[in-house]
Amino acid sequence: MPVYQTRPRADAYGYCVGILLLDVRQPFVPGDVGNATSYDYPVLYRTVPGATPDRVFVGDPELNDAVIETARELEAQGVKGISSDCGFFINFQDLLAEAVDVPVFLSSLLQLPLVSSFLGRDQSLGVLTANTAALGNQVLELSGIAPERELVIRGMQDNPRWNAAFKDPAEEVDTDVIEHEVVAEAKALRGSSPRLGAIVLECSLMPPYARAVHEATGLPVYDFMTLINLFQRATHQRPYQGYY
Repeated sequence: MPVYQTRPRADAYGYCVGILLLDVRQPFVPGDVGNATSYDYPVLYRTVPGATPDRVFVGDPELNDAVIETARELEAQGVKGISSDCGFFINFQDLLAEAVDVPVFLSSLLQLPLVSSFLGRDQSLGVLTANTAALGNQVLELSGIAPERELVIRGMQDNPRWNAAFKDPAEEVDTDVIEHEVVAEAKALRGSSPRLGAIVLECSLMPPYARAVHEATGLPVYDFMTLINLFQRATHQRPYQGYY
């Protein structure tokens, strides 16, 4: 048997991914980053005090200390990597990568360069975001996407039930209605670019609807769960058995 050592600040053991949460109160449905049943492995959550969506969307520097302290709490619990439940936490990606000693992957938008490399030069890459006003050039640059890649972007900000799900506190989430809104925007995204090659969903509330988006558009769909699962798979390589 291996030899195990005590982590002085750990309350429990065996967590794969730590997740920084926005400071909001809303239902996290299955498939959402904030719902623990979305994963086939243990995750650990910590809320970043004061990290409201409006502040995270703009990367408020006054949140820096709280983001770092919360991430270090997760690190002390033994997580192997740290993600978040908002794509706009990418504003703190570089800061946090320097502040902790475990890998940091705070936004589904970090997949943009990878997915872009899958596509031909004449193809465009779609992004469905919670808010187009927050998804400016600075955020896209932080993702590492090459400037020559054509991006087609649509936002959910004009959809009433989606906006209701963002209220703090949000009392209920009607997933059927929200799925209809998300799929409608995805179809519009698909229709706006005949050479669209893939879609990246920015928001952590969107993974529950990723399959419906894929079925409606026929395109590969990447989201927070594909990012987090990619990391988990890399840290938990399985042995292979078979025939040769």
